[in-house]
Amino acid sequence: MNLLAQLHACLLGGAVGDSLGLPFEGLPARRARRWAHGALRQRFLLGRGMVSDDTDHTVFVAQALLRSAGDVDVFRRVLAWRLRWWLLSLPAGIGLGTLRGILKLWLGLRPSGVRSAGNGPAMRAALIGCRFAYDSAARRTHVAASALLTHTDPRALAGALAIAEAAARISCGQWRQRPDPAEFAQVLTGVSENAQWRALQPVLAEACASAQPTQRLREALGLQRGVPGFALHSVPFALLAWYEGHGDYAQTLQLCVDAGGDVDTNAAMAGALAALVCGVDGIPPQWRERLLDWPHGTGYLQRLAAALADPQESCATNFSAGLFLRSPLFLAAVLCHGLRRLLPPY
Repeated sequence: MNLLAQLHACLLGGAVGDSLGLPFEGLPARRARRWAHGALRQRFLLGRGMVSDDTDHTVFVAQALLRSAGDVDVFRRVLAWRLRWWLLSLPAGIGLGTLRGILKLWLGLRPSGVRSAGNGPAMRAALIGCRFAYDSAARRTHVAASALLTHTDPRALAGALAIAEAAARISCGQWRQRPDPAEFAQVLTGVSENAQWRALQPVLAEACASAQPTQRLREALGLQRGVPGFALHSVPFALLAWYEGHGDYAQTLQLCVDAGGDVDTNAAMAGALAALVCGVDGIPPQWRERLLDWPHGTGYLQRLAAALADPQESCATNFSAGLFLRSPLFLAAVLCHGLRRLLPPY
């Protein structure tokens, strides 16, 4: 794939994964599997898919990359304002760490990030890895700038750097084939000096060498009931879902849904990586067609990819006021899903 195809696959793969995982958000693994009876499909709103903060934040990263043209200080400033305005749209399901971080941004407090090891930074990191696949210094500085706006915990930063590193290695061709388990674990845990993050290396290597990597990881980390948004759980799981389903987008997403927990974020991260291997055409057509979100729909994602790949291409990079109209509809759908969960299957 050329750069345009890679960027488009990364953006769309993450968004489709987000939309497929969203209806299962927060469900225990057993109940998620019962809800997903039959073929996996979008079911958030009248058989169609909407996206959550995972895709919104990735869009903001893309807009900041376009505005900054490689200047990390401008990137940080633009992304910070996107997050501020996004909070005013009253998004549903915002993580506590991200909420506190953006409130500190509005108050002008520094550092704005809070001591949280959530997966917020990781969910917006794949695009940075894809965009700077051949520039490790720019990749690390942009990931750090994005992460520290909301999360200062080194475990959150480590998770974001790992997602970006995986995306970069796929994009530059090193991991177009499934990597060796030992190499895979060593590269990903080597992105950070954090002791807890590095302690995952033997766990990842052993899981990757098994017949069912995601199942083995969940057993090792005690995640049989679901995979939460904790960076030391969510990010390794998403990476292993990509590893186990390597080249098969549908299988990768099915693994994320079946595991329960923070399904939309796990599916968004794994989906972005999976699409970098299989391309846009590897995403089942019915899933692409049923993603009918606005203003961050499939058409806009394609325009963003084109502008990132070619500076001559034009694309709107302002914060979309349409999010102020979309948020009430999204919240209403979330509430309907919450009521539906009071009923079987349990």
